[in-house]
Amino acid sequence: MDQCRHLFKGVQRFTSLTNTITSFVFCGLFLCTTACSPDSDNGATPYSDNLQELIQISANTASSEFIYNYYLLRYHYIDQDKELGAPQDYIGKADIQEMLDNDVPWDYFNVYYMYDQMTDNYTYYLDPSRSITWLNQLVNATKTVDNGFTLDSSYLPTGKYVIASVAKKSPAEKAGLRSGDEIIAIEGVPPTNDIAYNRLTTANEGDIVNFTIKRDSTTRNISYVISTYNVSTVDLTFKDSIPIITIHEFQGQTSSDSGTYGEFIGYLRETEKYKSTIIDLRDNGGGDIDQCIAMSKALLAKGDTVIRMDSTKADTINKRQIIETVYHMATVDGIGKDRYFVFLANGNTASCSETMIVSITSNKKSPVVGSTTYGKGIGQHIQLTPSLALNSITSYKFFDKNGSIFHKYGVVPDFPINNKAQALYKAVELAKAMNYTRTAGYGTENTGHFAKIGSKPDTIPGSYILPEEYRKKF
Repeated sequence: MDQCRHLFKGVQRFTSLTNTITSFVFCGLFLCTTACSPDSDNGATPYSDNLQELIQISANTASSEFIYNYYLLRYHYIDQDKELGAPQDYIGKADIQEMLDNDVPWDYFNVYYMYDQMTDNYTYYLDPSRSITWLNQLVNATKTVDNGFTLDSSYLPTGKYVIASVAKKSPAEKAGLRSGDEIIAIEGVPPTNDIAYNRLTTANEGDIVNFTIKRDSTTRNISYVISTYNVSTVDLTFKDSIPIITIHEFQGQTSSDSGTYGEFIGYLRETEKYKSTIIDLRDNGGGDIDQCIAMSKALLAKGDTVIRMDSTKADTINKRQIIETVYHMATVDGIGKDRYFVFLANGNTASCSETMIVSITSNKKSPVVGSTTYGKGIGQHIQLTPSLALNSITSYKFFDKNGSIFHKYGVVPDFPINNKAQALYKAVELAKAMNYTRTAGYGTENTGHFAKIGSKPDTIPGSYILPEEYRKKF
């Protein structure tokens, strides 16, 4: 049952970096507990410590939760025609001892086992005891509690504590701190004192911090309360007078009311006078596809095709799955339509990040510098079930405007450079020249990220195992 172990690892993945979350469908949230119970239609059976009894219960039970999820997979799992069997193929087949070892409630054994048989590790299930933790992680993925500023490291050796940047909507910004302010005292004590310095790096929600700063040869006192705020997902820097917009992830909730899109548009407007710009998507594992598509449109001209998306739909009359193909188009000229762009990417550039690169390079032939991207051209539909469990089902596939697929193979750079500093140097060179037209395409070899252990890379079309460093633990 190695596959089950695989599933429980998949449960821990950090979905804000990798999942393309398109919607939440809250089903039955206001139904009574009895009506939402997985076994309300056939009678609940009390938990038993007897393994043989549990095996018999599992084999004889097809709960409403199981049936509900079976039909979700039948209608929405994009590879259901290849992988989904009949209900009896999953009932009573789970390794009971392993389920118990992983603290799975007995009435969810069959559901977990069914999801585990789908080869795509983005298609998974979380029972109610786990779904709340997952949702809390998702909601708080872009929130933090701290002072809200960073120090300029170049001044530290001289004993000066100068603020390099202030996070938008953070306690520091609300209190009026600015980039360039020098902190000369914390609670009346110079920051060279260890206790005072700790206040720069340690913060608890509700703490009141008092700073004395020097700005333009004058000193002033600033106080504020440490509180939670949404962090930024986009940064703007410059290298040799070339703007570099770094997108860390695609999120709907950030320091901007419009999410990552709002931050991105703000920096595009701030750099509107520049004729070329570098977009750094290295180590960006993806996020909200709606944000990504909107941001891509901002770089294209009216009538350009952003991306082709195939999605599953339920034909409940004929009881079958249908595939709907949608071409997302730019309906107006984007703010960056006339600008020359260079992309930075690497092996951890995945999902929405790849979609953005594919959207722009297939239209404007913008060059890509770095290494071949991850190769994730699939997306998921996430919803709560009537029992308040949560599932993620791969129900989307993405293609470029010409119908070419990058899933499993990734985007190949025009200039393969693994060293980050050297890659940036090359990107700046290209941005200054503004005359290189992309010639590379997509990979021809499987990146190896979409197969379960023991399977040949090309035999499984959608399996994705998130790297350990991107997983959040329960």
